[in-house]
Amino acid sequence: MDFKTSKRKNKGLSSIMGKKVIAIGNSLMMDDGVALLILDKIKKSLEDNGIETIIGETDVEFCFSLLNEVDVFYIMDSTYYGNLPGTLTFKNLDDIRKTKDQSRSIHSLGLIDLINMYNMDIKGYFIGIEISNIDINLGLSNILQGKVEDISQKVMSFII
Repeated sequence: MDFKTSKRKNKGLSSIMGKKVIAIGNSLMMDDGVALLILDKIKKSLEDNGIETIIGETDVEFCFSLLNEVDVFYIMDSTYYGNLPGTLTFKNLDDIRKTKDQSRSIHSLGLIDLINMYNMDIKGYFIGIEISNIDINLGLSNILQGKVEDISQKVMSFII
């Protein structure tokens, strides 16, 4: 099925808007997996509130296949803007598409590029979590690990 056919079918399926949270990252690369860990931590609370959760890892094509123009998406990924580790960035997806900021995140760049390439009108937000270190290692850096509870609470408050 091509994109235009899929787009027509998606519009006909339902006009009921839902919320979906997509976490992107690589848990084998230390802080790069922070979004995955945060979503795993708040998953039950989100789902109890009727919000779908999706662990996208580094599979941008899989994440793209789940997008539609009806639901509201929260795309969560690690960022490196030079801020303090654990700093959260909340951006409207419309604002990200309008700018060509190449430093927004490691993985969501490809996802946003696909959205732009197919001219999709995706509603939602980007949630960036500032990292400290990316290296081949399981688990987060000590500095980010100490902020998991605070990050989780702030992300939950933003989404709900």
